[in-house]
Amino acid sequence: MSEPAASDETGYGLLWRLLSYARPYLGLVAVSIVFSLLYAGGLTARGYLVKPLMDDVFVPAESSSSLGELVDGARREVDEEALAAQREKLRASVDENFAWIIWAAVLIVLGMPAVRLVRDYSSEWVMTRITVDMQIDLGEKLLRLPLAHHVRGRRGDAVARVTSDTAVANRAQTLIFGEAVQDVAQILLALGAAIWLSWQLALSITFVGPPVALALGFFGRRIRKSSRRRQQQVTEVMQRLMQILAGIRVIKAFSAEPLEREAYRREAMVFFRRSMRVVGNRVYSRVSVELLSQGAFAAGIIVGSLALLNGWLGLTLGDLMAFIVISAMLYRPMKNLTRLYNAVQDALPAAARVFELLDAPEDVPDRAGARELPGVERGIRFRDVWFSYGREPVLEGLDLEIQVGETLALVGRTGSGKSTIADLLLRFHDPDRGSVEIDGVDLRDLRRDSLRERIGVVSQEPFLFDATLLENIRYGRPDASFDEVVEAARAANAHEFIEQLPLAYDTPAGDLGSQLSGGQRQRVTIARAILRDPQILIFDEATSALDAKAEQLVQEAIANLLGGRTALVIAHRLSTVQTADRIAVLESGRITAVGTHDEVVERSVLYRELVEIQLQSPRG
Repeated sequence: MSEPAASDETGYGLLWRLLSYARPYLGLVAVSIVFSLLYAGGLTARGYLVKPLMDDVFVPAESSSSLGELVDGARREVDEEALAAQREKLRASVDENFAWIIWAAVLIVLGMPAVRLVRDYSSEWVMTRITVDMQIDLGEKLLRLPLAHHVRGRRGDAVARVTSDTAVANRAQTLIFGEAVQDVAQILLALGAAIWLSWQLALSITFVGPPVALALGFFGRRIRKSSRRRQQQVTEVMQRLMQILAGIRVIKAFSAEPLEREAYRREAMVFFRRSMRVVGNRVYSRVSVELLSQGAFAAGIIVGSLALLNGWLGLTLGDLMAFIVISAMLYRPMKNLTRLYNAVQDALPAAARVFELLDAPEDVPDRAGARELPGVERGIRFRDVWFSYGREPVLEGLDLEIQVGETLALVGRTGSGKSTIADLLLRFHDPDRGSVEIDGVDLRDLRRDSLRERIGVVSQEPFLFDATLLENIRYGRPDASFDEVVEAARAANAHEFIEQLPLAYDTPAGDLGSQLSGGQRQRVTIARAILRDPQILIFDEATSALDAKAEQLVQEAIANLLGGRTALVIAHRLSTVQTADRIAVLESGRITAVGTHDEVVERSVLYRELVEIQLQSPRG
């Protein structure tokens, strides 16, 4: 399997790079953060209201009811009038305090849902947009990568990185911009309020910090390691599924459904086991933090209760009750921050895989000063071309010339490098040594897009997009009129069968052209090439998989397309070879014979063998 080089960025570097995707949306991020702080402030204020409720309402109210009995060692006369005035004053104070507490509580209760609505919507908008941005970047990157990357790579890996890895990587940002700000703010505000109430009691709950940090660090490393293996397995599951879909005809023809079902189940179960290792470490981490935080909470209650009962630390009942409520409020944000930390560790391997693909080397850019290709006037020349795919040379000092307006058929054994010559002409690769030239100009001195605009390709495996036939034919010229499309289809012998379809040119081709026969697909691709009107044509034997009738129709379409154009035909069939202006025989990376059919038969043993094999094995 070929994958992009592993990223050497640290965890913090990956996280920072991941967070940088939020830069275009800093306004909404700021809104989310501000409203997260407001929400955290509302939660803390709600808990702090317990203190005035106890100290300024309940306790004074209780005192007011007992003012009728004043005892100072012995019974004495009670000034009823003064007692009533004192009781009335205390009752008024209680009513006033209770009123503002009620209003404050109502304001908090009504305001917090609105605050949360703004916070959640803004953060979710940003996170969804970031996920889409990452997927767009990966899609564009895949288009910019050289052909060699796609040839060596696996489609399942690319799909897994674009779908699964972006979703997992972005999960960390969802928590950071969504709940993390609120949780951190809530912890800080709650600790501040606890210290304000009693710094001595606050110390009793801060001792939990170092053990929590150690637990998070220990399990975080385990989560990151197991998450990396899980994300790698996503590729295997995707690859197996794509192979099943691509080979479903073969699978059913060989009754291999049980075999493929077991193979897919095996890969899925490996993914399940690796996922559960991640889940297990996350659960252990949360339980550890919960145990420590609950212990700290219990310690705070015990110490506070003893202090109140024994008159220590100057605590009031309101202080203790508010401290208990605020301490309890620390539990949820601490638990959430544990989840956040685990999510970040879970996301970093996925982020690394995303950035590995984004950092993969692209096509070598055009040279400075690369120029347009205005047209082809003299022809194409391969001059002493050497090329390899990193192993043994495929081409070794190849020399070949194609005159303008000429059709050259290229023949040779399978794997001899015929398709490599076509790829070099398209600049999917550059020669290791030597040059490929058009009108004497090295292709490396031409702009790629300018070169490819002059070339049309009809491949052995006709590819159609899952779009209408009209859109498929227009693919090379989106601005072409409908009449021009019809004219191209007529020249390709495709118009007649298209008109017979229920929706004619608006008929969907289906996935990879599955709604059409092989001959129909090929004629649509030829119509696409005719409409583009290229000066240079590359044919990778377009009739090798067709029956006799379909081949005849396609051959006529090819003849209509070839007229006056410069063409390189990778030939497998004698019928195609014999209609070419010249034939070139490729052996061991070199051209060993060039000429007409009769001339090459005389000069090349290999060509004679190929001719004899086809003559002895006529098509049925």
